[in-house]
This record gives sequence, C-alpha cells and structure tokens, in this order.
Amino acid sequence: MTAPKKPRIIFNDDGSNFLYAWDDLGAEDLRAYLRYLEGTQVDMVAWCVAFGGYVTYYESNVAERVGTGFLVTDRVRGRRFAHNRARLAREVGDYVGFVFEQLREMGIAPVASFRMNDAHMSSDPVGPVAGRFWMNHPEWRLGDPFGYYGSCLDYAVPAVREYLRMLVAEAVEKFPQMAGVELDGMRSPFFFREGQGPANAPIMTALVRTIREDLDRAAERAGRERYHLRVNVPRSPELALECGLDVGAWVEDGLVDGISPGCYGADFQVPIEAWRELVGDGMLVHAYLNCSPATGQYLSVEEYRGAAANAFAAGADGVYLFNVPCTLTELPGLIARPVDQPPFPPPESGAGYWHPDITRIPDILSELGDREALAALDKRFLFHLEEQSYRHYPPEPDRINRHGVSSIEVPWRCYEDYDRAAEIAIEVKLVGVTVRDEFEFALNGQPIAPERIERLHAPGGRDQRVHWRRLEPFSLYRIDPDRTALLRGENTLTVTMTGREPDLFGEVLVRELVADVRYA
Repeated sequence: MTAPKKPRIIFNDDGSNFLYAWDDLGAEDLRAYLRYLEGTQVDMVAWCVAFGGYVTYYESNVAERVGTGFLVTDRVRGRRFAHNRARLAREVGDYVGFVFEQLREMGIAPVASFRMNDAHMSSDPVGPVAGRFWMNHPEWRLGDPFGYYGSCLDYAVPAVREYLRMLVAEAVEKFPQMAGVELDGMRSPFFFREGQGPANAPIMTALVRTIREDLDRAAERAGRERYHLRVNVPRSPELALECGLDVGAWVEDGLVDGISPGCYGADFQVPIEAWRELVGDGMLVHAYLNCSPATGQYLSVEEYRGAAANAFAAGADGVYLFNVPCTLTELPGLIARPVDQPPFPPPESGAGYWHPDITRIPDILSELGDREALAALDKRFLFHLEEQSYRHYPPEPDRINRHGVSSIEVPWRCYEDYDRAAEIAIEVKLVGVTVRDEFEFALNGQPIAPERIERLHAPGGRDQRVHWRRLEPFSLYRIDPDRTALLRGENTLTVTMTGREPDLFGEVLVRELVADVRYA
C-alpha cells in the first residue's frame, strides 16, 4: 500500500495501549479497538513497532520482543501485557502484521514507527522496554545533564545507529505491503551528548541516507512505488540541528518525504512558517500535537481544534496526533465496570468524571483534517502552560520582578476570524501574587478597560484540575477583549504591575494564557 499524497491526519499508536487495556484480549477485541479509526479523516497510522529502538512489538530476529521478561511476574499489568500478546500470537500470528492488515482493509496507510530513543527505562530499568541491548551497555547512555532522558543511547556510537538500521530493514522485509517507515525522533528527542549535536549531524544524515537507500532497494525488489520515509523532529529548525538533525541536508538530498515538528507537550504555536521556509513545498509538514500540555490534563475537543487550526493557518499540510490512544484506554481504565462488559468501546465517563469530555475525543478524528469545516467550530487555545525544563518546549514569557521589571509582554497566536465569532474570552493566571498586588493589561498596545476584566483569586494556589501539581497563590484574570484590538496571527498581552504587596520580593509568573473562541 502506498502513502497518500497529503494525509489529513497522521495518527500515532504506541502499540501498548491495546495490550494493557483489559485482561485476555484477542483478535476480535483488536478489530474492535481499531474500528474507531474507520471512516474518519485518519489517512495514515504510524504504529510503533520498536520501543526505544531496542525491543520490538513484532516477531524479530534482531531484537527481543517488548515484555519478553513478563511471562511470570508480580506486576498485574505486565502479566496482562504478556498474556494478551501470547493469545494474539496463537490467534493471528504476528501482532503488528495483523494490525497492518486491518488498517489496509480500512483504507488507512500503515507506517512502521521506530522510536529512535526512549527514556522509559529511566523510571523502570528492568521493565518491559529495557532490552539487553540497552542493559548491556550503560557506557553508551547519554547520562548527565539529560536528567530523565539520560537513559537514552548515544547515536555517536556506530553500533547504536546500525542497530536501528537493522530493525528498519527487517521490518520492511517482514511487512512489504506497508506504506513506509517513520523515525520517531520526538518520543525522547536526544541523540548525542551535550553540545555535540551540530558536529554529529552529518553522521545522523548518513544514517538517514542509508535507511533511504535500504528502503529504495526494498521497493525495487518488491516492484512497488517508493516507501514513504518520515521523521518526527523538534519544534524548530534550530533546535532540530542542535539535536543533530539537519533537516536542510535531508531536503537537498531528497531523503525524507515528510516531517512532524513539535514538542512533547501540546504546542499551539509550532513555528510551521520556519519549516516551510526551510523545506519548501516538496516535503510534507504535519504539526506534531500531543494529547496533553504536560500538566497532566488531557486536551479537550475544543483544545485539539485550536491547535489544529493554528497549524493549518501557519502552513501545515495536516496534523500528527500523538498519544490520543491514552484517552481511549488509560482514562476509561480507571472506571470500574462489569467484568463481562466488552472492553471496546470504553464505557461512558459521565458528567461527574474528572474529564467529562473524554468520550468525545474520538470526534476529533473526523474534524481535525478538514481545515474549512474546522474554521466554524468552537476552539480553545492554550499558551505558556508551565515552567519548562531542558529544551523542546515553546519559549516562556518574561517574568515580572517585584523590585525590577514591572511590565512584560506575553506573546500568543490565534488565526481565528474574530468578526464571525459569537464569543471571545481571554484568561491568564498570574502566579505568586496576593490580593493587594495590582495589575493593568493591554492587548496589542491598546489598554484594556477595567470593566472588561474580572479577577478571581486562589489563595491556596492548588491547580484545581491536577491535584498533584501545585502553584503558588495565583489570580485568574478573565478578559472580555475589544475585538478591534485582536490581530489574526501573532498577538501580545502586556501585563504591568501597578501595585505591590509590601515586604515581598521575587517574581510574578504568567501561567496558562487561554483564548476561547466560540461560534453561534
């Protein structure tokens, strides 16, 4: 099966969500699990076939199968994973091969996705994804200062690069009818030791070139069209090069057919324009949208729409959805239900659930790929969600210093047609404040009248959506903006501190600027 010329939605499935979803799952359950993709705008599925690049979901002669060591275990979910795999092997043979067959029958192009690195071993060094290739070579790990990502392997080591190449070549041989291959450089987007990315970019380009050549030879042997090769990359060309990914060199040599730039959290401001300038119109660019803004709260339907609309307006060919299956298995898995109830579709969450919108999430698969229809739907845009650590996130706005800078500019992007909207609202949290601190606001240089602003205060500071995440005491400002002040595209909210609590020093932070745009 060949890849569509311009996929509307590319959908990533990490391969494990189904296997963890319920006890004793078989082929009919897997068909039911995949059925939510049927008849949607999903044109391509990037199914994870190698976890971290060191273990595989398919039956491999190169690597261990993921979860191999969990046949006998004290971990309930690990046991479930292993037994579901064993049952599928008895019923259909190769798990991945069966998935690809089902997708092709639905008219959806399957792509084998390889996670070039994965840091799950940092929190579980003897878990189901910690294969012996990784275990036997601690000297190849990135280590400090990468923190959680220190368990990733260094691609400066030839054996690491060759291992990935061997896995890709094996998968194409096993599944020749798939549409292509994805190199997922974003699940843990670190490949070289600190500061060595740009110098090592040529060896990563050589690896991509070798994989391209392997794919071309495989296509020739199979008598078929070119295999699609795509790569998930960091959010900006500069950051990608810092990590050792020279996308410009790939373009010059015609190595890659598509990229998906973004960050691990939900990014509503992916700099698609910068990528378009670099790659031109000859390479597909799909905005990489994760299911969560990294605050622990999964995106709502309106938030997905906002991220997709911004991506299209900035020049994206479509959207790439990552981790959406989590909302279809993980959260419903927290709801107690009769043991004889079919696992798919998941049960209704109900209005009392902590994310009552969750059962609507499959709706996005029939919405986000249609730019024109999306324009008239309600949207919610999220910006500056939390303090970010160690690269790969949108830049933070400046901070107000109680004894220094008193005015800051907070950028945000929205391409909506404000004249058509029935309602527009802006919210912003200022963190680390008391009720006696006072602020004024301006939108794109125009002062906002006090009567257009409502202030609420949280003296305890707990973020009401996510109980494990705490904020300092904050004030939430709800703004009814003058539409004449809004710009289509880049906007700036200016925040000025006009009154200070005595006996306090330190900084005031901006968190969670939200723009709601609703249509009649």
